[in-house]
Amino acid sequence: MRLRKLLPTYLMASAYAFLLVLPLFTLLSASLRAEGDLYAPGLLPPHPTLEPYREALSRYPLPRFLLNSLLVSVAVTLGVLATSLLAAYALTRLRFRGREALFGLAVALLLVPGEVTFLPLYLLVDRLGWLDTYAALTVPFLASPLGVFLLRQYLRTLPEDYFDAARIDGATHWQVLRHVALPLSAPALGALAALTFIGTWNMYLWPLVVTKSREMQTAQIAVNFILNEEVARWNVVAAGAILVLLPTLIAFLLAQRAFVRGIALGGLKG
Repeated sequence: MRLRKLLPTYLMASAYAFLLVLPLFTLLSASLRAEGDLYAPGLLPPHPTLEPYREALSRYPLPRFLLNSLLVSVAVTLGVLATSLLAAYALTRLRFRGREALFGLAVALLLVPGEVTFLPLYLLVDRLGWLDTYAALTVPFLASPLGVFLLRQYLRTLPEDYFDAARIDGATHWQVLRHVALPLSAPALGALAALTFIGTWNMYLWPLVVTKSREMQTAQIAVNFILNEEVARWNVVAAGAILVLLPTLIAFLLAQRAFVRGIALGGLKG
């Protein structure tokens, strides 16, 4: 009886999942086709080949673009985790005047569109002489209002007894943060890491504006670079897109359980 009630929900969820996966499967199919088979009917390639991937990696500086994206994404992710955890701990475990106002400011910053701060941020980076450097790609994003909000909400769900026991044992705030808050926050940190890594990897407009040389450009620009060739070869474009997409897909699959649990627990308390 229960299965019968849930069957329509499962069918709708399956149909929705199919619609989400279909474009990705079509892209993968195109990346495995020879140029002559590109417009052949059917979803499956008639003669699968890895030649488009070989051409994408050898003809274009795609490995360098992927390395840049990896370095930037890892650096930003680690920075966001560190600053967000420190800020969230201070907002939940320290008593000081203006604490709630600071948290309100963090929430308010979530409502500010990125386009509002784009130009001032670019002018600041330009005056600091950071254009076409890793600093321009990483430093502006090392703090995240979303990270502060998520971890603050999560820390509020943790039992107070853990922190009281640490304080009774004479632990300092740094020791409490390191030995209590950090291990217990692993699910929320995993969710935040996945969100930050994927968001940073997928940035396009900011890297396009602040980088000038091919040596500093990121993977998202690489797809546009391949696409804007004099004669676009769509199977090679698809192969490049799959290579750019693959790291974010792997990151999400590895952090999927922590991502779902962290998001769920992070919203339990207001």
